[in-house]
Amino acid sequence: MAYKKINRYFSFADIAIHNNADKNRSLIFLNKVNQTIDWEPVEKLLTQYYQPGKTNKGERAYSPLLLFKCMLLQKWFHPFNHFESFFS
Repeated sequence: MAYKKINRYFSFADIAIHNNADKNRSLIFLNKVNQTIDWEPVEKLLTQYYQPGKTNKGERAYSPLLLFKCMLLQKWFHPFNHFESFFS
């Protein structure tokens, strides 16, 4: 089974963020991280341990690199999670 293809169509939110990107400290930080890290070896390592299902049924799996980057965002920016706060 192949990974999901991420569409790169720009939304109105993308345009609004892009117009103010030079003033946004979070975006500046994320751009520096993206330029600093060579993601190819990370993706190769993650792909070794993340095998999507072999069947054609159901949705395609997300890329392991995309999931890893989402985890990094969660760790760095600590988005509030109502579920976690309920059980804390």
